[in-house]
Amino acid sequence: MKKDRLKLLKNNIKQIGKKFWKLTEVIALNKKDAAIALVCVVLVIVAVVSIVKIVNLHSEEIKQEQEIQALQEEYTSGSADTASMSDESEMVTKTDGDVETELEDDPNAWYHDIDVDFAGLKEQNEDIVGWIYFEDEESISYPLLYSGDDYYLRRNYLKEEETAGSIYIDGNNSPDLSDAHTLIYGHNMRNLSMFGKLKFYKTEEDYFENHRYFQLITESGAYRYEIFAYKDVGTLTGGIYTTWNYVDDDFKDFVENTICQGSYVDADIDIEDETHIVTLSTCSYDSDVRFTVSAVRVDEHMWSP
Repeated sequence: MKKDRLKLLKNNIKQIGKKFWKLTEVIALNKKDAAIALVCVVLVIVAVVSIVKIVNLHSEEIKQEQEIQALQEEYTSGSADTASMSDESEMVTKTDGDVETELEDDPNAWYHDIDVDFAGLKEQNEDIVGWIYFEDEESISYPLLYSGDDYYLRRNYLKEEETAGSIYIDGNNSPDLSDAHTLIYGHNMRNLSMFGKLKFYKTEEDYFENHRYFQLITESGAYRYEIFAYKDVGTLTGGIYTTWNYVDDDFKDFVENTICQGSYVDADIDIEDETHIVTLSTCSYDSDVRFTVSAVRVDEHMWSP
């Protein structure tokens, strides 16, 4: 993918270079025509600025990919690393005296798909409160940050200014994912990093069926979510950008008439007192529209002390 983008960049620069040459010829042939010469000079300057922007954009995207890849390699490990765990069941004694065979810790369970070194991550930045991981193993796997505001909109996990920013939790939410409705933001990057692949839910057939689950992993446990709705929302009328601390009748109405209404897929879920919903939000190429993906928590696993 990186080689393809570099090849595209080189082709773009080559094409602009040819235009430079033609513009130079025009200027040379029209030395007496000051107006034409001036226009040509302006066009050359615009073209040069465009080249610089293209080069900087591609360089920054490549740099960001390399940083995230290094972060993933250093602080996360895949399910293959849990293969040494025992597959045998352990005997668990119940309070009534009965004995039951139970699989104490199944190495093939969903919460062993990825292991995250939070101690190491916290040394890098205390604002890293979790990790988001899509179970298809090929798209979204990033640290999850929280600052209480939009600090990480244009900053990476090291607090450095970066166009791609970070994936972060809404400042009105609790960072421990205990709220009934949690909002998580990420940029729609052209190189498909961050939340760039969320667009595929509405553009690629069967993508929804093959990418229905993701995990939010924290120091205390792992939470599994199933996607049930995704839609375009207006930035001015998008009532979906409302955080909820607990489930009540208003929240049930909010889920049915705000989150589910207008979804590209049929969205119908049962809301209970302990329901937790997460909405992922990213921008689109229309500045007045955002794309959201909503999921409900279907399982959780707390780490042993």
